[in-house]
Amino acid sequence: MTHKVETMFIRMRESKGFTLVELMIVVAIIGILAAVAVPYYQRYIQKARLTSLVWPGVHAIETNIASYYSLNNTFLAANSATFTSMEADANTKYFTATVAANGVVTFVIKATGATSPLHALNGGTNGTLTATPNTSAGKIISWTMGGSLATSLGLTGPQ
Repeated sequence: MTHKVETMFIRMRESKGFTLVELMIVVAIIGILAAVAVPYYQRYIQKARLTSLVWPGVHAIETNIASYYSLNNTFLAANSATFTSMEADANTKYFTATVAANGVVTFVIKATGATSPLHALNGGTNGTLTATPNTSAGKIISWTMGGSLATSLGLTGPQ
């Protein structure tokens, strides 16, 4: 009898491989991880596209407005010719910009059209970013971002 038990334990130790249940558990764990990771990855890709295609132009406009404010101690008139020349310095292929008299700039991000690299940003519709200047001692010290696109991508607040 002991010989049979020993033989059974030896066979169990020699068995190499996984059972179907173990493989199913591994597949389920991988599926759960993928279900969590894919939306975060897609959001990361959207932010990267926004960063590479839109932010350089946004920062150029913000810099020009800040320079104007620091030299004149006042904001531009809403959508003035001066703003139009400031906007010409920026690459505005993927957005349009308007400025209010208090220095708040509204950027409408062009995300329409299936061929647009920003199509996935706002569900294929144009989204808005607003940049509100925060001033101190005659200087713009930061910009607070808002708008539908800023909210959906987690970019609200001082930048």
